[in-house]
Amino acid sequence: MHSALNAFCFPPQTPLAEQARAAADAGFAEIELTGPHGLEDPALVRAALSQAGIRAGGVATAALREKHFASPEPADRASAIELVSGLLESAAAIGAHALVIIPAIVGGAQDARMQCGYLDALTHTRAALLALAPQAEACGVTLCIENAWNRFLLSPVDMADLIDSVNSPRVRVCFDVGNVMATGYPQDWIDVLGWRIARVHIKDYDLSRPGRAGFCPLGEGSVDWPAVMRALRKTNYDGPLVHEGPTGDLADAARRVQRLLDL
Repeated sequence: MHSALNAFCFPPQTPLAEQARAAADAGFAEIELTGPHGLEDPALVRAALSQAGIRAGGVATAALREKHFASPEPADRASAIELVSGLLESAAAIGAHALVIIPAIVGGAQDARMQCGYLDALTHTRAALLALAPQAEACGVTLCIENAWNRFLLSPVDMADLIDSVNSPRVRVCFDVGNVMATGYPQDWIDVLGWRIARVHIKDYDLSRPGRAGFCPLGEGSVDWPAVMRALRKTNYDGPLVHEGPTGDLADAARRVQRLLDL
């Protein structure tokens, strides 16, 4: 395992070259870039990464929060598939091996009204992944489904069943440790998902402060990190631990990730 930093930790509009340089200077081994904006010129992206001396192991996107695989309108669902298709190509062009997405939103954490039904979200997501899997395999980019506060894929069993039903070596899980704390236990999810986990996002969560206020710096929340690290090693996970939580001092964040790696 090794340390990585998700570019969502930077303020919006931070130039990609600055992101790469700051992540490298802080001591991270890898950066997870965000798209689609900023990835339009792969040559410039590769040059910025090379100059900073850091690799982009993955790409993540928040764009599917607007139009996703299970949006009520067919045109929006088609637009979401087209977006992901383009991001797979962008990730491959910059040398990244993974694309992290939130495939569908049944509802937001604070939403009283749902956007779509759970079964519809599952049906449309599976269909979209089946359509995209051949391209992901051809690109050599793993399409990673992240667990998020979207009222969808609420158990590790649901997530595992979805991955198994698509049955592609390039459709896997990006497991977010902090995101699951409000409703489950990360070490339990890891045990169930096992080999299906291709990437891990790490942030901490304080159960005494419900809602988004619960997210806190690594090591200051309720996550049982020794149990999490034991579970990851039990599954032979050897990918990145991608820091995605509250970040002030990047060097301090990198040290906190290293402490987890040393457990």
